[in-house]
Amino acid sequence: MLKIIVLPVLCTVALSACLAPAPPEGGGSGPKTTGQALAQMACPHRIAEASAWVNHMPGTSRAPRELQVDVRLAEATDTAIVLRSDASTGDTLILEIRTAPNAPVPGRLAYREPVPNPMYRKISFFCRGGKIHDVDSIERVY
Repeated sequence: MLKIIVLPVLCTVALSACLAPAPPEGGGSGPKTTGQALAQMACPHRIAEASAWVNHMPGTSRAPRELQVDVRLAEATDTAIVLRSDASTGDTLILEIRTAPNAPVPGRLAYREPVPNPMYRKISFFCRGGKIHDVDSIERVY
């Protein structure tokens, strides 16, 4: 009798691990791997849109070359912060999204740092230990 109950439950759990959440709003692509799908399900925040650019315009209060990252979350009321991970490499900037009791602008995340040499090729966003989003194109603004 126990096998009759346990088998359907195990099958349901196994199949649910293969399901991916809906793609983010704004036309973004969905998860590329099962691990990424599981990370997105565990993370309370969804990225609707993310962009990055290198600001080459000098200003009075900023470095002449600055990498800027802007993220719009799917929920406009989400309060989260973004932190640079020590796991970042020469090619990839890794940013961690963490829930916060309040945020400078709910529903938005921003990150800035001086441009490294060599420049990153992509930016990966992690939440609760799993990758949830990538930015593969970093624009240059003059």
